[in-house]
Amino acid sequence: MYHARAMRQFLLVAVLIFGVLNLIAISQLLRLHPRRRAWVIAIAILCNLMWLFLPWLNAQTDFSRAVRATLGPPWFAWLCFVIVYPIVALLAYVTKSAWPSRIFLWATLIAIPIGVYTALVPLDVEIVPVTIPNAPNARIVIIADLHTGLYTRPSRLHQIFARAESLKPDVVLLAGDLIDDDPYFVSKLLDALRDFPPGIPLFAVLGNHEMYGQPDEVIALLRGSAVRLLVNEGAPSGKLWIAGVSDYAATLPELRPNLDRALAGRRGFPVVLAHQPRVFAEVMARRLPLALVAHTHGGQFGFRALHWSLAGLFLPYHMGLYRRGASQLYVNTGTGYWLLPWRIGVTPEITLVELRPSPH
Repeated sequence: MYHARAMRQFLLVAVLIFGVLNLIAISQLLRLHPRRRAWVIAIAILCNLMWLFLPWLNAQTDFSRAVRATLGPPWFAWLCFVIVYPIVALLAYVTKSAWPSRIFLWATLIAIPIGVYTALVPLDVEIVPVTIPNAPNARIVIIADLHTGLYTRPSRLHQIFARAESLKPDVVLLAGDLIDDDPYFVSKLLDALRDFPPGIPLFAVLGNHEMYGQPDEVIALLRGSAVRLLVNEGAPSGKLWIAGVSDYAATLPELRPNLDRALAGRRGFPVVLAHQPRVFAEVMARRLPLALVAHTHGGQFGFRALHWSLAGLFLPYHMGLYRRGASQLYVNTGTGYWLLPWRIGVTPEITLVELRPSPH
């Protein structure tokens, strides 16, 4: 009851805020580009249709899945647009010229196909050497944020797991957000693993998007499958102990993160696997050597070479490798995408962590 009431309040606030931003953006577009009036109105209507269906998006029907997957991307893209465009309109007002708006709109039109291509086609392997005292030699592959959904291509999932296999890993870790909320899509993920070698250990943890749907159903579907799901559990893998921590979005007490439980009975070198970088605070407090996470997507916009991403404006740990005292953290920027198939500068990533002992 409390959760439903909170969601209704959140939705009301979101409608009010984005309603105002829509009015500002649309009115300024019509003022600055009067000859494109029909286009502005048509695009605004199309991109706002999703608001009509938000209360039913978690209905888990074929209709709700189709609406989410089809109307969701333009809706989210438009939300991003109306957040930024008032700043552009203000610049146009100050300069008394429509050129700031024209430049921004052309840049947006160019960025759309580039971003879609980057999200759907390339697949980079980030090779990350990690040296830690007394660590065993191990090749750890991280795949994260697949967000398997209606329009996820089975061929893309097969490509991802085939690339992971080609890296000859000792273990493959799925760092959460395996599906996009709906447990219905677990079967699509597992179908892509039919040809994955059973001799390569495959572990996973839950992400916030599993929690947003029906986590108990996801857990039940993954139990006994090719994926060993760790929910505040640990498991040995060679000389490693994979400590899988549940996600911070959990509302059920039994699913809330518990690192101590994941470390209980530890046999081997501990590697903490979680979805969100928030776990690093607990890792540092316990002086554990290594945590592997994801969640940020790098904001799906950034410059990997400069270690800068949009997510870094909001999160202290957003991409790549961090060392704090005796502990290290690696943040995978996502192998898939969330809702909008768009990435600039932060290509889909499979991580190969080459763990080895520090030289004496």
